[in-house]
Amino acid sequence: MKRIGGRLYSFVRGCASSHCTYTIPAASALTVMYYPFFAAQDCCKICILITIAILATILWDSYLIRSAIWTYPPDAVIGPKILDIPIEEVFFFAIQTYITSVAYCIFTKPLVRPMYLRPHPERRRTRNVVAFVILTLMGGGTTCLLLGRHMTYLGLILVWVSPILLFQWMLSHPFLIGLPAKPTIAAICLPTLYLWVADSRAMESGTWRIESGTKLGYRIGGLEVESSNSNREALFFLVTNMMIVLGLVGIDYAYALQEYKSLSRLAAYKGTTLRTALSLLCSPLSIDESLSALSQASQSMFLGSALFQGQLRIDLIFLYYFCRVMDDLIDEAEDDQEAKTWITECRYLLDLSHRGRLPHDACHASKQGGKYQRLYQSISYLPLPRLTKSFFYDLLRGFETDLAFDPKKGGFPIKSDDFLDQYAGFVAGAVGALFLDLVLFYHGHDYTEDVPLLKRAAKEMGKAMQCVNIARDIHRDAAIGRVYIPTTWLDEVGLTPGDVLKRPNIPIMYGLQERMLQKADGYYQVSREAIEELPRGVRGPLRATVESYMDIGRLLREQKGTNLARASKMRVPFMRRLKVAWLAML
Repeated sequence: MKRIGGRLYSFVRGCASSHCTYTIPAASALTVMYYPFFAAQDCCKICILITIAILATILWDSYLIRSAIWTYPPDAVIGPKILDIPIEEVFFFAIQTYITSVAYCIFTKPLVRPMYLRPHPERRRTRNVVAFVILTLMGGGTTCLLLGRHMTYLGLILVWVSPILLFQWMLSHPFLIGLPAKPTIAAICLPTLYLWVADSRAMESGTWRIESGTKLGYRIGGLEVESSNSNREALFFLVTNMMIVLGLVGIDYAYALQEYKSLSRLAAYKGTTLRTALSLLCSPLSIDESLSALSQASQSMFLGSALFQGQLRIDLIFLYYFCRVMDDLIDEAEDDQEAKTWITECRYLLDLSHRGRLPHDACHASKQGGKYQRLYQSISYLPLPRLTKSFFYDLLRGFETDLAFDPKKGGFPIKSDDFLDQYAGFVAGAVGALFLDLVLFYHGHDYTEDVPLLKRAAKEMGKAMQCVNIARDIHRDAAIGRVYIPTTWLDEVGLTPGDVLKRPNIPIMYGLQERMLQKADGYYQVSREAIEELPRGVRGPLRATVESYMDIGRLLREQKGTNLARASKMRVPFMRRLKVAWLAML
């Protein structure tokens, strides 16, 4: 009993201590941080990578232990072994993969995958250069094995990892080359640096060691240049994390091809499964100009888009892009006549598109000028078959209301609460209803709730967000001659719309701003419960998007109307938005 107790103490002080001190806390922290944002695709990717990591590493690891290249003090491990590998070491394969995979998911969450499929002018050259470097490393590893002795361990690492990296690179390079460098590099380097530190501490405590006759013996601080993880080492961590990230990139490449297939209207899938996505790796699609449109559209998309998944996310991006383009065309028009022309043109193009007569050849659009081309493009990629036609015309009626403002003639169309309710319904209410159309298309089979009730709630939620916008932008709207505060409210405090245009930051306006926020809260409370009736896959992202908007109102209250003193758009700090989204998703 005393002997068992001594071994147990040594074990706790050894491998288990390393896990409890470094790997498990890191994995737990990343899990807590990312937990609300976990999607089914994330879980699928991580499980696949953990399985592959164990299968790909276990035979190589077993050989090193049986060859006495890696050794463990007898009293540092306890429990069963798999092919002579301590179970604690097998656990490390899984937890390292988990840590790096979650880090990758965090860094790449905002990326819209299909837009990185665009052809890269230097793709072939880059592919060949990297492949040559990997083959050179493979040759160097073979040379190290032939030399033996101190070069053995380095050779084993290079010969083992090079073929895997080469296969991953050749499979996923069309996608990887287009990806932003920072997320992928961070997903490799940060876990590697952390595990280097953990490994250095483990070696210093004698938890494991590399036999001196098989290693180079160079050190970085307390860490061997080739050292391994309870078999973990500097080079080992770097190359294994590279393999993990490249594996994740390969799966994302498959998903990107599947999402692009839907984007290009070659198919109208309601969901993306890994099986169908992976099948496209064997027959990549030709890429067209739709990816350029997606890239341009995604730049103006709201934070919530990062929380939705697959084709629903892409459809939302194009819907928002259309609204953004029309809003810009109206606000940037030289006069009301030009703005009305854009509304007329938009209605005409929508009619053509609904009848399936919108030309797919955009050459004529480019001849009409840049603004027309943007409008044409934004309509051509709208998922109109999935959306209710009338809501688009409600949206255009909202734009026409914006044009009805005429300070010189006393034209202020928002005369009372009823006019405010109607305007908010035309603008943001219509967008909310269009969003629900997409949810019903992709997730309608997940529930059988009263659809008309949900559509009413969606419009009310849109109205709440529009009222928050009005409260935030009182000064900015006044600068362009618009007052969305109902005239009846102004009458009650002895003001006119003209007074607001001249002095939008007078103290009495703080009270009117608060009243508008209370109006938003009223719409929000009416529709809040309906969010919980939506399918699980969209409930959290929608809640986060709405809560982010409602938090603007909370920030306005905290600032006590001070934003009325400036015409610039109020910005919510990023960390605050992230906290709100995290809590809402949770």
